[in-house]
Amino acid sequence: MTRRRSWVIAVAMLIGSAALAAAQTPTPGPAARAGNAIDRAWSAVSDELADAILKTKIRVAMLEHLKSDGLRVQIDVKAGVVELSGQVGKRANRMLARDVAASVEGVREVRSRVEVAPAEATPPPVAKFVGTVEHGFGDALLQAKVKGKLLEELGKTAFKVDVDAADGVVSLTGTVPDEARRELAVRTARATDGVKELHDLLKIAP
Repeated sequence: MTRRRSWVIAVAMLIGSAALAAAQTPTPGPAARAGNAIDRAWSAVSDELADAILKTKIRVAMLEHLKSDGLRVQIDVKAGVVELSGQVGKRANRMLARDVAASVEGVREVRSRVEVAPAEATPPPVAKFVGTVEHGFGDALLQAKVKGKLLEELGKTAFKVDVDAADGVVSLTGTVPDEARRELAVRTARATDGVKELHDLLKIAP
């Protein structure tokens, strides 16, 4: 009987100690909870910015190595993991697309679903087709380069800046929060290699 009573007392003391420890553990106050929420939000924005910069770098690399086929590759990036899809015209570029993406600094993994496009039944006239493709490729490459520079210099502000390029003429549209960042966007775009003329159509929207 004495042994049973001792065991019950020991269990009760153990439960009491656990309850006391739980009661002494401080509960995060409103300020702490708000701070944690801000940290999570900032972390999400930072991750989104890092993925956007990485995606732009991959796009530039694709256009530089695959030329016009780089326009046909869709790129998605999430936490350094890259997913490629689309159809390319050259069989060699199917594997090259994966290799090019993997060579970009910051890429952790590449998942490629790039395929070779079936031959066209009635191809367009060669001269016209080649001219159109080269024109589109050059514009896309310059657009990607400018967008990448803006992301690196302006951070998340660049998400609201749109870039259009044609024959070396670049236009910036969208919004920035203040005059200082508008000037930074203009300087950054103008300094990008390949830009012959720049049109600043940005608006300030705090």
